Amino acid sequence: MEQVTIKKRQVIQVEGTGKEKNLAFANALNQIHNRVLKEREDVIVRIEPLDIQIITAEQETYTERFFFFFLPRARADYRVMLDVEVEITLIEMDTITFEEKKVTDPNGLPISFGKRQKMHKEAN
Repeated sequence: MEQVTIKKRQVIQVEGTGKEKNLAFANALNQIHNRVLKEREDVIVRIEPLDIQIITAEQETYTERFFFFFLPRARADYRVMLDVEVEITLIEMDTITFEEKKVTDPNGLPISFGKRQKMHKEAN
């Protein structure tokens, strides 16, 4: 058997937001899989992050009030933008040759259009 898997490296830029710091990072890292699948038509076997560079990390704070002046509390939203270098193990579909075999429809029912069979009623 020949080896069909190929390893390629790629840098992907992702952005994530969340109410906590770890949720913002998790949101960004969860986007890697979908980005890789959209860009490639090949079969992805494995996606492994090798290096992560932080481009921006922002914290937006605001004061939230109940009925505009009761119970003020500070809230924060976090946003991160990352450059993630990933190693993608994939099977390139262009390199695979498929054998073509002609078969009848395995799910089809044989229907005879040429001959009609008459149904006879049995007399009791």
